[in-house]
Amino acid sequence: MTSRPVSPPATREHSSVARFAIRFLIFTAFISLTATAAFAGLVDSPTPTLGGQPSRVIAFIPGAIKNNSLETLVTCTNLERSATVTIGVEFFDELGAGPLNDVSTPTGSEVIALGGTVTFASGATAGFTETNIVNLPPTVLNIKNGSARVVSTSKRIACHAFVADDLLQPPTSIMDLPVIIKKQQGD
Repeated sequence: MTSRPVSPPATREHSSVARFAIRFLIFTAFISLTATAAFAGLVDSPTPTLGGQPSRVIAFIPGAIKNNSLETLVTCTNLERSATVTIGVEFFDELGAGPLNDVSTPTGSEVIALGGTVTFASGATAGFTETNIVNLPPTVLNIKNGSARVVSTSKRIACHAFVADDLLQPPTSIMDLPVIIKKQQGD
């Protein structure tokens, strides 16, 4: 009867360590790839093309809501001295995934004349006149603890955001939302 040679214990130990290292590297690579995808959203989603022109992120708005008769409204004014601008408002859910709407479509953004103001809303309200009721997918019934970002073909715009009830005129509840201006190159 012949017996198989037994590997020295050190070799078995090294083989076990090598297998663990390979598994650890595969697990780490998997986590890295999924974590990167999870953060693609409000801050690092690519900016859309608006009316055939490149856009830039102008502002971030935390606290966007579309829930329990509350809607988020964003008003923006064109401060350019000599040109119209195109503006869009992108909404993101509480997970930061998104954007939920496509502002690169003709109905997703608005061209604003010199000194003009537009109002974007997550839904229709009784107390305000919305220029653009954002076209959210039918699967998005509400946004809780979401966010929004304003994109534009010009950095010379001013925006204000708030949440208001959608049923009453005048609205019985209004809450300002912070508008965090993104520093632009040359500012």
